[in-house]
Amino acid sequence: MSYIVFDLEWNQPQDGKPTEARKLAFEIIEIGAVKLNERFNIIDKYDQLIRPQVYHEINWRIKKMLDLKRGELSNGRLFPRAASEFFEWCGEDPIWCTWGSQDLSELRRNMKFYGMSEMAGDDPIPYINVQKLYGLHIGNTAQSKALEAAVDELQLPKNVPFHRAYADAYYTAKVLACLPDDIRNGNISYDKPAPPKERKPGRTGKKGIRRRVRKNKSEL
Repeated sequence: MSYIVFDLEWNQPQDGKPTEARKLAFEIIEIGAVKLNERFNIIDKYDQLIRPQVYHEINWRIKKMLDLKRGELSNGRLFPRAASEFFEWCGEDPIWCTWGSQDLSELRRNMKFYGMSEMAGDDPIPYINVQKLYGLHIGNTAQSKALEAAVDELQLPKNVPFHRAYADAYYTAKVLACLPDDIRNGNISYDKPAPPKERKPGRTGKKGIRRRVRKNKSEL
């Protein structure tokens, strides 16, 4: 059993364009993770680009934030292979850890889209929401703290650029290692995919697209 701290980067349709019936609103284009032992030391890493199959044109905001180079994603693996390799790398009975509450849900949605059996179904999956735990640690649960702000407050070295999947997983792991045992051990979150909402007639959902570029801004 290991702690798997992971982060995802994903793409979405360009603003104002059709969303292909929202079968996959956010397409994962990068998986980054670190594996921790029981002492919360990093013992391994996973970093893989994903070749887009749904939204081939990268949203300009995503491209700017991730500093993607031309053709960089074309060298990535297809999602089913990358996800299978990722789960094999994780090993049995991993303890999932993320910064915020969205990554695990989007991983499950992408896997469901490709008909993959891992994480299938509607059963809740336990995980550690490090962003939530950090809020408990500093006594501020009313406002979600940005990962980089937490790193700055803890005075952790910033030796890897932010806003790529591996880097954000790395810093999330570093924050997790700084938290007291009672905070880490007593607060488990559960991911349960929400059922699709019925779209009201005449609504395009464009406002929602603009509001959810990658993640909530508070989580960046």
